[in-house]
Amino acid sequence: MLLGPVQASRESSRVELGSPTQRTIFAVLAAQANRVVSRDELMSAVWGENAPATAVNSVYTYIARLRNCLEPDRCRHARSEVLVSDSMGYLLRVAPSGVDTQRFADHLAAARRLRAAGGLHGAVAELRSALRLWQGTPYGGAVGPFVEAERVRLAESHLHTMEDCAELLLELKQPAGPIAELTTLVHRHPLRERPRYLLMRCFAELGRHADAVREYHSLRTTLVEEQGIEPGERLQRLYEQVLRDCSSRSRRRPTTPASSGAPASAEAPASSATSVEPMEPVDPVDPAAPVVPSVAAEPLPRVPGPRASAAGRLVWDVPDFTGREAELAQLNELVTAAQGSEESALLLITGGPGVGKTALATRLAHSLAHKYPHGQLHIDLHAFSSRRGRQAAGTPLRHLIPGMGQPTPPEPLDARSLYRSLVADRRLLIVLDNAESVEQVRALLPGTPASLVIVTSRNGLTGLIARDGARRIVLDGLAEEEATRLFARMVGRPFVARHEAAVRRLVAACGGLPLALRIAATLIRVAPGPDEALDALVEGDLAHSLEISGDGDSSVSTVFGWSYAALRADAAHVFRALGAQSEREVTLPVVAALSGFDAAGCRRALDALVDASLVREVARNRFRLNPLVHSYGRRMAAERAKLVRQSRCPARLPTTVTTITPSMAMERLEMTS
Repeated sequence: MLLGPVQASRESSRVELGSPTQRTIFAVLAAQANRVVSRDELMSAVWGENAPATAVNSVYTYIARLRNCLEPDRCRHARSEVLVSDSMGYLLRVAPSGVDTQRFADHLAAARRLRAAGGLHGAVAELRSALRLWQGTPYGGAVGPFVEAERVRLAESHLHTMEDCAELLLELKQPAGPIAELTTLVHRHPLRERPRYLLMRCFAELGRHADAVREYHSLRTTLVEEQGIEPGERLQRLYEQVLRDCSSRSRRRPTTPASSGAPASAEAPASSATSVEPMEPVDPVDPAAPVVPSVAAEPLPRVPGPRASAAGRLVWDVPDFTGREAELAQLNELVTAAQGSEESALLLITGGPGVGKTALATRLAHSLAHKYPHGQLHIDLHAFSSRRGRQAAGTPLRHLIPGMGQPTPPEPLDARSLYRSLVADRRLLIVLDNAESVEQVRALLPGTPASLVIVTSRNGLTGLIARDGARRIVLDGLAEEEATRLFARMVGRPFVARHEAAVRRLVAACGGLPLALRIAATLIRVAPGPDEALDALVEGDLAHSLEISGDGDSSVSTVFGWSYAALRADAAHVFRALGAQSEREVTLPVVAALSGFDAAGCRRALDALVDASLVREVARNRFRLNPLVHSYGRRMAAERAKLVRQSRCPARLPTTVTTITPSMAMERLEMTS
């Protein structure tokens, strides 16, 4: 026996296995019964990497003692028939069913075969037979690395077996059967999601919706407090389905006229409870009544009002929108591909400050609005703005849900679940603008592929690509022709024609950034002398002069500053080092030399700059800055150098003149200090 205290028996009699080390050697041989185990394997299993010099002799001694224990009637010099040795090592001969760990594995294999063939009752019987073999902690009384690893492996297998048995009982429509075992598992493993999921399904299929919701809240609280994460998608979907099912049952509950004197009908018995299947689509909610946000033990109140809807709430399309035909075509292709494959329709538009992410997302949203009849929403997350401040993940929901015809629940968790329920069977177009983190975005994803979500961010948000299937495009500045066309649409073609060379210099210095081009064109249009204004911009420091008085958001320096302020210290140092030299395109070794970092540290800082869209990696270990971003970096480097110089120079003492007037005017003495 290995699934409990290590034991051996011979002809129904218990065999005394001796010391813990000797017992461990027997356990290793029994776990690999009928297979030769080398002496090196035995020493590694018992002592690990710290085997003493006497380990080989100790193995010989323990093997000899085990032979005497297992075959007490064997003659001293006779060959052992149970514990056999050869030049390779030792082999313990045991009947195929003689080791309980092997029988456990055989039962699990039989259960898998039966389940695949549809024999669910037989599979449950095999799993229960496997679980009955356990008599306590595996390898009890044994020690060493092998034993520790086996205990972990077998404990996980035992846990999986209990979960599989509960899942089979659910498939057999016996939800009451596994509740006791699952409750024990949940108590022992409070962070494990599968037993909690199965327990919630049992409660839901028995009509105990309040218990199911309570289990979800308990798990979520534990996960958030101890690990800072939310429950997995499958659990969230089940929770939302329980809320919807409970709401539907509440609406179907008949009301008895007061004159009859009969009590209101009680909740349907467990046998008639709606079955909750995790992977099946949820039936649409009755259009005549909205979804309620939470579940309580008492009857749920009906929320008055029409079916939730989201009117067209896109921001105004940018005037004089120019270019981006290729990017719009690519985004439309991505939308079509997502819809065709029924995958997540999540688009991610990233790029540096002022590159036109919001304008492109808005133009795309307006062009696709007719395909999403249930509404269009635009949510500014203010990651980089004058109102910058990290919003809690649920904050935008408190503005969204009322706009969809529902009161906002007091708890953030209920608000998130209600939001997903409201949008689950609708075709919505949602623009999440100016996002900072994947957590912000994930809290607002509908959870179904019917809706389209367009996200803009200066940060890469690659986690959305890895886990949420986002399709991303990275914006760069406009090409020279498109940038000149945008500038001409704002200042007039005749002006551009008269100053073609100067305009081209200005466009190139702006790096094709639409924000910079628009500010420059506005400054020229409102200036009393447009020609002089153009010359001043061409000859001046654009990173400093491109700003609209009275509008902090229309300032290149301010907009770039939001990204710069969010950098880590090492990334900010490398950014200033890039600005302090004249080349806009540099290699990793050059940047390392400029910054004083080693190659690995410099690469980490550059990765942060690339993720913040302040630097672009055009080839492996080759990086390029936008001209205007480079100009801003030069200013930051100069300001930092000035601060360093000031901190190193000792403060000069002020000079004072003290006049001492003696009694005689001719003896006046002036002293300076």
